Amino acid sequence: MRLTTLAVMAQTAAAVAIPRLGLGSAEGPPHEAMASAVDAAVRSGVLMIDTAQNYGSEAAIGDGLRRSGRDDVFVLCKVDLCTRSREDPRRRMRRQVTESKRKLGRLDAVALHWPLLLDAPASEDDARSVRADAWRELEAMVDEGLVGCLGLSNFDVELMDEIIALARHRPVLNEVEVSPRCYQEELMAACEARGVRVVGYSPYGTCWLAKYFPSFVPWPAASVLDDATVAAVAAEAGCTPAQACLAWAM
Repeated sequence: MRLTTLAVMAQTAAAVAIPRLGLGSAEGPPHEAMASAVDAAVRSGVLMIDTAQNYGSEAAIGDGLRRSGRDDVFVLCKVDLCTRSREDPRRRMRRQVTESKRKLGRLDAVALHWPLLLDAPASEDDARSVRADAWRELEAMVDEGLVGCLGLSNFDVELMDEIIALARHRPVLNEVEVSPRCYQEELMAACEARGVRVVGYSPYGTCWLAKYFPSFVPWPAASVLDDATVAAVAAEAGCTPAQACLAWAM
């Protein structure tokens, strides 16, 4: 279970305050264990929860949030894209957001999970058109008060600029992989320059990019918790390697 997702270090350009530390839910455990983890995390002061439509964790997260009794947790949910022949992008966004909000109870931010159409290969023009229509429908839901703000996930600089150019409601965050090993410095700098805050996932270095696209990045798909440098820093600081990685990211 990916128990941590690192959030932003300051308010976004749109003055949306997002907590610095969050709980991720990809590859999570069964319902009761996930709900208990959310409850325990929130009670310990973790005030951001990250999920996605395809994680299958939303109902459990909603239960955990209700158990915690807190109403100030920032909930970020990601929605995905598909080809028009499978589902109209506007209808897909409306359906996913409605389902997510019903299960979670609130949606402070909704992000496009991937710039890709996940069901089948598509031309660049087709994918661009789907992204545009999906974003416009998400903007409509912000206007209606169903969603607090919008974001991106796993978008590179070119694709992030594509959304910014058409947006009425600009993306306030881009959730990407960040760890001492998987350090996307150029992308992070581009986000900062555009007022888009970075939300980092996989802080312990179990690199998704290296696992599935090994030619794309120069680092391996391995945890950094057993790395000798991380262990030495943690020993000097008197903390665990996991705590050292979180402190580094924050």
